[in-house]
Amino acid sequence: PQSAEDWEAVVSVSSRVLPTSPRCGNLLPSEQMYRESLPHSQRWIWPRSRGQVHGGGWLCPSQLHLLSPSRRLVQLVLLPRVSELPGFHGAEAAAATRREELERYRCLEAFHMAPPHPLAQACARLVCSISALLHGGALPCQCDPQGSRSSECQAQGGQCECKPHVLGRRCDHCAPGSYGFGPLGCSSCACSPEGSVSQLCDAVSGQCRCQPGAMGRQCDQCQPGHWGFPACRPCQCNGHAEDCDPQTGSCLRCRDHTAGRHCERCQDGYYGDPVLGSGQQCRPCPCPGYPGTRHYHGSACHADEETHHIVCLCAPGYAGE
Repeated sequence: PQSAEDWEAVVSVSSRVLPTSPRCGNLLPSEQMYRESLPHSQRWIWPRSRGQVHGGGWLCPSQLHLLSPSRRLVQLVLLPRVSELPGFHGAEAAAATRREELERYRCLEAFHMAPPHPLAQACARLVCSISALLHGGALPCQCDPQGSRSSECQAQGGQCECKPHVLGRRCDHCAPGSYGFGPLGCSSCACSPEGSVSQLCDAVSGQCRCQPGAMGRQCDQCQPGHWGFPACRPCQCNGHAEDCDPQTGSCLRCRDHTAGRHCERCQDGYYGDPVLGSGQQCRPCPCPGYPGTRHYHGSACHADEETHHIVCLCAPGYAGE
């Protein structure tokens, strides 16, 4: 990733020529540690201290630790010093010709491009020669059957053709900012920029890391009892409901015979002042019976402000107080 800061890495290399090293073993008596600075202005460096080739065996990278800054590293490539490889090293005419071609076609500069650029034909041929020397011949593509579109790969570098949001030479893992590696590739995390702390998510579940007060896989919802994402605020339901509509703030499932956007009034057939702090509650209208009984003949009622008597609103066909 691009960064305005310099990086510092510790790379350990170990020889694979020892009897205990099948190929680039991780913990060997010959293991050596190198600390290198990775300037932010450069895409590649020649290390100050480097491993040597002894007795036909290569020194292979076994560990990498980034000391600073704290960033997600997608890939770090250790390139060989081509002029010291067999077939390129020494005074033989063929080796001299290969080195001259490297210089003439500026192949080394092309090798260091990130992302890789199309190579000149001469450089592509030399890449095949270098790869064959390093790996003892051609290598199988080994494209991942789930993450790649086919079993074939590029002749230079072996890059398989990946499905959407899939990365890796073999197309075997999700790209940063995606999840759910499978037959269809990977899906975008699509983390809410307002509700999440980053655009990265869990590689399996896709769960984004949410800001306080946000929830949901994409961190695009308010916590229960809140509404108005991304400016989440508590539901105002006067103590008669816990939840409200996450978009409008209208209270859901008002209890205690209350109604209204904030459960701030009594439902039909009941009277009182249910607003929080009033000390009152909704009571059934006595018209003359109570709601739900055979003798209830009203549709609503209210308390007279002066006499505090209950005044009924009669149903059609009925009269009286």
